[in-house]
Amino acid sequence: MKLIQLKLFRDIAYEKSFVKAAQINFMTQPSVSVHLKQLEEELGVRLFDRVPRRVILTPEGKVYLQHVEEILNKCDNLLALPGTLGTSLKGEVRIASIHSIGMYELGPFLRSFMQQYPGIRIHLEYQAAYKVYDLVQKRKAHLGMVAYPEKHIKIQSITYGKDQLGLIVPANHHLAQKDRIRLQQIEGEPFVAFETSTPTREQIDKFLKKKNIQTKIKMTNNNIYALKKAVEAGIGISLVPLSTVDDEVQRGTIRKVKIVGMNLYRPLALLISKKYPVNQVTEVFMDALLAYNN
Repeated sequence: MKLIQLKLFRDIAYEKSFVKAAQINFMTQPSVSVHLKQLEEELGVRLFDRVPRRVILTPEGKVYLQHVEEILNKCDNLLALPGTLGTSLKGEVRIASIHSIGMYELGPFLRSFMQQYPGIRIHLEYQAAYKVYDLVQKRKAHLGMVAYPEKHIKIQSITYGKDQLGLIVPANHHLAQKDRIRLQQIEGEPFVAFETSTPTREQIDKFLKKKNIQTKIKMTNNNIYALKKAVEAGIGISLVPLSTVDDEVQRGTIRKVKIVGMNLYRPLALLISKKYPVNQVTEVFMDALLAYNN
């Protein structure tokens, strides 16, 4: 039995695909199939049922997957062990994050962290919030990063910070020359916004509804970069995390406009699985992020 066989078994189970498991591990599909066949022969059980366009775990495969996950987690900790002995900490942290945190909030911390721990690799992927929960629950990500964390039976959330939501407008907009405005002044303005399924959008909508403010939604997108580009192009104004627009404000393509009486902050949180233990490298990452933000 080889470690690569266990890892391939886990990745096939997660991805429900030999092709995707092969891509993740930079291998050919036939090679993956050979490794899995050897593992099944050694264990004396069939681990997967093949169905059209995907594979599913057999009852025996589900049992073995739990043990394989424990073994691979211990291997991650073994790789990190040199750090406890006074040498460089090594290993990988797989992070799934919503765009606005991963692309903007996390950058300064990552630079500091990777200088301190050059032996730790960071795999960062951007996903919608619901997908972040899914990846953490299925152990495809060691760690998730979201705003407005939800209660979840299988996932623990740890709030580590907050960021302010505020109004941004195109540089040539009639509100751009004002330092501050009343909330009523955005009534009826063309708006670009996060999609309705996004927790940040849900909270913004609740705030506006409570204040009896109606806007004309002209465009929606989950990607904060796309929203900013839409504002720059003059499609509409938007309420976004203000920390994400520093570059555009500096270039003069977007203006922040203060809304009197609006103090809307969104909590930022880490997500970890309640079922699977956090490996040592991920724990070091979490501790460093909490210390950085405090």
